[in-house]
Amino acid sequence: MIDIHSHILPGVDDGARSLAESLKMAEIAAEDGIEKMVCTPHMFNGLSKNPLVSDVEQRVDELQRAIGEGLTVLPGNEVHFSIDIANQVGTTRICTLNRQNYMLVEFPTLTVPRSAPKRLMQLCALGIHPILVHPERNIEIQSRPSLVTELIGQGILIQVTAMSVTGRFGAAAKLCADRLLKHRSVHFIATDAHRPDKRPPILSAARDAAAEIIGADGARRLVVDNPLVVIEGRPITVEPPTPFDSESPSGTSFFGRLFSR
Repeated sequence: MIDIHSHILPGVDDGARSLAESLKMAEIAAEDGIEKMVCTPHMFNGLSKNPLVSDVEQRVDELQRAIGEGLTVLPGNEVHFSIDIANQVGTTRICTLNRQNYMLVEFPTLTVPRSAPKRLMQLCALGIHPILVHPERNIEIQSRPSLVTELIGQGILIQVTAMSVTGRFGAAAKLCADRLLKHRSVHFIATDAHRPDKRPPILSAARDAAAEIIGADGARRLVVDNPLVVIEGRPITVEPPTPFDSESPSGTSFFGRLFSR
């Protein structure tokens, strides 16, 4: 399996606090069947404490030497959404996944930014494929999961968290993750691992839980096939989502109304 979202790099964000924790996470991941893991420290627009791309790459190289064999670590970032997100591409501040043309994007916890479709489409125009991380943990999306299918229609890819699929992030996140899976609105499952204990890098349990909803082949695509395409920078082919029944009274989608303004 390949994990495209983790906070295994020590001492750069709210993930692993020490090399010892990073090595323990690597051990857990390898035992779980994860062969490759993208290190994606947070990148918040405008914060000087964000690690530079060169810093991320250097830290990944150092961690790889410490791990040795058994798990391959790759560079990346989890980029917090901002209206300036497209302007950050190509700078020293954003590291795409394994230096290819896919990028993790994180929304705020409570809402979906109203400018999201426009800003994410700007990324697409630059040749960057945005991957929206853990939408099932977003409060607005939990109440309106059809927002995700609308984003997919704009070319956005979707990653849910392994612990959401297994229920360890609570009932609301699991319900939303299950609904997204049923509506073919998930393209990746990743650990978003932070620590060896409370948020460990385990994918197999979520893969198996997803298989009960979408079948073993479908679950494999989310943890093996699609992530491999991403780290190799190849074009991805995904099935269109099954629409939700939550349209506005006018028949125009939520994001469609925003674009028409």
